Amino acid sequence: MGEFLDLIDDVHYGLRKMFKKKKSTSNQPRQQGANVKRWAIELGVAVVVGILTGCITYGLLNKEDKSLKVSEENAVAIEDSKTPASVDSNDATSEEPEEDFSDVVITVVDPSGYAPSIADWSADQINAAVSERRSYLDNNKYWPAVSDYWESKGVTDVACYCQYLFDTDKTVYSASDFSGLSPEVIHIAKNEIYARHGYSFKDKDIYNYFMGQIWYSPSILPKDFTEDIFTETEVKNLDMLNSIDNM
Repeated sequence: MGEFLDLIDDVHYGLRKMFKKKKSTSNQPRQQGANVKRWAIELGVAVVVGILTGCITYGLLNKEDKSLKVSEENAVAIEDSKTPASVDSNDATSEEPEEDFSDVVITVVDPSGYAPSIADWSADQINAAVSERRSYLDNNKYWPAVSDYWESKGVTDVACYCQYLFDTDKTVYSASDFSGLSPEVIHIAKNEIYARHGYSFKDKDIYNYFMGQIWYSPSILPKDFTEDIFTETEVKNLDMLNSIDNM
């Protein structure tokens, strides 16, 4: 458009130059006629230039407006095409698969099975006692085997510190009941009969094992202990365990 306007200016300039030359060689009446003619031509040229300029300007503005509208429509179309994907992404994030815990087995031990000396303790008292005594089982040679035995029974919580390994004070066992058990478990089962009555063990590992059991309370020295305290059931179990104890 700039080149076209420059061309019109050149034509206009040439016409004016031509009329100036004629002005210098004509008389006064003829000069007046020439001026009128020149003004008419200049007016016509100005009108034509104005019309052309208006048309060109209108065309350019209309084209730019259409370009803007197309750009806006494209932008809206792109935004609309992105929106469903983002919604689907949010739905996928919110609809995460739930974990299946159906195969998890949790064993809950009835507190009534705890040793009589702690049967009426609160959960806070039991947890505090376990925390206080658990260190006795560190590096204890009997605890790993006994812990595995409890785990095979499904007991993995504080109950393994709160109840007797076997009910040798109530039930008469046979050797077959201990078949397949480790020597450590059998040895502890035998000494548990003593521990229930407050026997204070000289052997460090046995003593530390029972100190890790919160029901144990050593109160009788070996020199003061008498087996007359045992019940008939305990005596039968003690004889049977002595026969299979290899430690």
